[in-house]
Amino acid sequence: MGVCGLGYVEFNVTDLASWTTILTRVFGMQVVEDDSGCRRFRLDDWHHRISLHQAAADGVAAIGWELLNEIELLAQVERVRAAGVEVSEAGAKVCAERKVTRMFQFIDPASTMPTELFFGARSEMYPFVSPTGVSGYNTGNLGLGHVVYFVGDYAFSRRFYTEVLGFNTSDYIIWDGGEKDATFYHCNPRHHSLAVMPPFGDIPPGTFNHLMLEAASIDDVGRAYDTVRDLDIPIMMEFGKHTNDHTESFYIVTPSGFGLEYGANSRLVGEDWRVRTYDSPMLWGHREPAV
Repeated sequence: MGVCGLGYVEFNVTDLASWTTILTRVFGMQVVEDDSGCRRFRLDDWHHRISLHQAAADGVAAIGWELLNEIELLAQVERVRAAGVEVSEAGAKVCAERKVTRMFQFIDPASTMPTELFFGARSEMYPFVSPTGVSGYNTGNLGLGHVVYFVGDYAFSRRFYTEVLGFNTSDYIIWDGGEKDATFYHCNPRHHSLAVMPPFGDIPPGTFNHLMLEAASIDDVGRAYDTVRDLDIPIMMEFGKHTNDHTESFYIVTPSGFGLEYGANSRLVGEDWRVRTYDSPMLWGHREPAV
């Protein structure tokens, strides 16, 4: 079957304090302290979805993809190994830190991202309570949100994500005279849990573009946008609406340099979904801020 959702993300960060301010004051997440040496953040019934490791350099520490159960996990691991990728099983200590039952790790050959496959994430007895009163996040069977990578071999990435990891193509966007090209993939009803792009300009392959989180209410997004402006957090793209998934969102520049998109009202894919190609990423808005 393949992966069933984006489970969690782990980042190495140089500015833990600024990251914490953004995730708590802008996005209303709970800080979950533990003894693993990193700071974890809760935004739904899972123990945590985002982890920040204090480090000397910023980057992706791990992208965690969920499998439905242990049988599906082991079958997926074999498909990855059959594709010639070295996969190792994580020990009990790392699984305990991630709060998962069983997990395997490898370097994604298409994006070079440290990648993890797991099942059995821990759910908490007590409900998520936002310190800023956000109404919640649209996660559950849709997963955490989506991630976007710049990949060096665009054709290979399509084969790897569909034939090996089991994603389905949602649609394509090709714009700016063909200079920019993106392919969107789904593995559950969320329009896309993954998107990839070939590099353009001076962006090197293997670059992490952004993480997207979907709010339960457009009002949460609007209030967060006000807070971003009040705190003078750099905006990557202003409020707008996408052509393909209809998400109404904005993007900030995180302290690590990559983007974080926050939006709402995303449409879902179904069994009768038809793949299309769009000539623009936005229906309106999503303009780069004036210098």
